[in-house]
Amino acid sequence: MSDFPAVDPLVQRFNARLAELNSPARVALTHLLSHADMLELRDDEQNFLEFIPATATPEMASIAFRLYARGLNRGVRSGEEAAWAKLRFLIGAAAAPSHF
Repeated sequence: MSDFPAVDPLVQRFNARLAELNSPARVALTHLLSHADMLELRDDEQNFLEFIPATATPEMASIAFRLYARGLNRGVRSGEEAAWAKLRFLIGAAAAPSHF
């Protein structure tokens, strides 16, 4: 859940358009003065992902989120594949007869 309400009209319109695009992404205002001209791109659990320009369109934010999700899924899958390969190696090494 967001740690502050999205009462800003820009944020409300932006998030409504993201919902129309069937994107789980949302945006929120940032409290960081150094990023005052930015919005926070958040995932479906309201976790911060990245700053995006306040001038970005909801369509671009949706694309950015899809690219993030694709990269995350590929990273998770490659990590799982590496873990399974290591496990298969360890099981094979344990099953190999010892000549000592």
